[in-house]
Amino acid sequence: MNEDFDVIVVGAGTAGIPTAIFAGQRGARVLLIDADNRIGGTMHWSSGQMTAAGTKMQKKHGIVDHPDWHYADCVRISKGEVHPVLARIAIDNAADSFDWLTDNGLVPAKETPVAGWGHEPHRTRRYAWGENGGVSVLEVMQPLLDKEIGRGTVTLSLETKMTRLLTEKGTVVGIEVEARDGTKAEVRGQNVVLASGGYAANAKLWAEMCPKYPLRSYCNPYSRGEGIMAARAIGARVDGGDKFLCSFAGILQNPSDPLSARGGFIFNPYFRRPWEIFVNKAGKRFVREDHPSVDHREHALLEQENVEMFVIFDEGIRQNSPHFNSEIAREHAAKLFGTHPQYFKADSLAELAAKCGINAKNLEATVRDYNAAVEAGVDKQFGRESLPRPIDTGPYLAIRAVGFTVLSPGGLDIDADLRVLDNNRKPIPNLYAAGEVLGKARLSGKTYLSGMSLLPAITFGRLLGQRMLKWQGARQAAE
Repeated sequence: MNEDFDVIVVGAGTAGIPTAIFAGQRGARVLLIDADNRIGGTMHWSSGQMTAAGTKMQKKHGIVDHPDWHYADCVRISKGEVHPVLARIAIDNAADSFDWLTDNGLVPAKETPVAGWGHEPHRTRRYAWGENGGVSVLEVMQPLLDKEIGRGTVTLSLETKMTRLLTEKGTVVGIEVEARDGTKAEVRGQNVVLASGGYAANAKLWAEMCPKYPLRSYCNPYSRGEGIMAARAIGARVDGGDKFLCSFAGILQNPSDPLSARGGFIFNPYFRRPWEIFVNKAGKRFVREDHPSVDHREHALLEQENVEMFVIFDEGIRQNSPHFNSEIAREHAAKLFGTHPQYFKADSLAELAAKCGINAKNLEATVRDYNAAVEAGVDKQFGRESLPRPIDTGPYLAIRAVGFTVLSPGGLDIDADLRVLDNNRKPIPNLYAAGEVLGKARLSGKTYLSGMSLLPAITFGRLLGQRMLKWQGARQAAE
């Protein structure tokens, strides 16, 4: 691999694929690499959620919307923490990106568009996804990429990772790559785009970037932060790790493996009203279990010791309540108590507390107070409204649940032209970035803005390929 390229794209995922497609349409000689043995990156893990204002889908449903309203919702939900320039770029171009997907075959799920789904709602119905989640998006983009590969504009190299950026006098001139067999080569390019994802599969980098929070993740195992580390090695600015917010809540299948986190618990009262209570390691309730705001519950869990909680209930609740896990059948879940390292069962609350490692006296008092609230029909402590039955029928049950992540909060800083900035906030010549390598917090702050990860990554990739990247002989990209 000794030839020179007009564009080198590191990462064949959500941002990298559209970058390569549109650069190829403009006649670029593109090298697209990925460490995985398949393209798609995080799209294989993503729920595929997207928000955009003014789409053809909305107009079809008679929905009047505007990017200004979308931006106002993002500012409101994030409490003003979105990057004002980058958020406007993502939002102002979101409808074009979404329409590009639907024009090329994306079929939105029949229940969409909606105003909210899982996190804080928007003011209007602009929120959508495909039936197969992120894979629905990949299924649209892959044929377009294959077309450019067939035309000879894009060279795809899988099982190939970037080991470092090549520079001359402060300007990025290419990358060093390493194949699966260990073979290394230097590849030169006029533009290098880092679309290599986050670092939620790299425990060492996580500890460095997010030192206050333990790593528990469900993510692409190739989210190792290699693009972040390579850029930082040449002086790129990296920030945002302090804006981590956990998802509420998951379970570690293996307590010693931080990458074994899984979701599936139905804790959102929009889908299932809680019958259980949530307690911390002190054995005390810390949040209204049926609080309508997911953001409120996530922030409450984030403040607990070790970012963990225990779901407390009893056999009567297990038998009679709606099932609590969308991924495990009720009959199978019943067999996990006492056998799975995160599922506990005991004949008394004191014994249950001992098995969980929480304060027994506090747990007994907490359950006693909760049962009194059920009897009275009023939860004076937290204002919980769902009070179906007391916790008083043994055996007593508990599940250890933890705050986990699917995305990395921090990453590379960029300017309005998507150029990577150095520690003096000056652009590093010929180096660009898009997608999760920027960090989730860049466009969401310390919250989860529904649909503001996947579609902005596609949008930034489109803009890079369409007009931001420059090389000799470039032409206008097709829409």
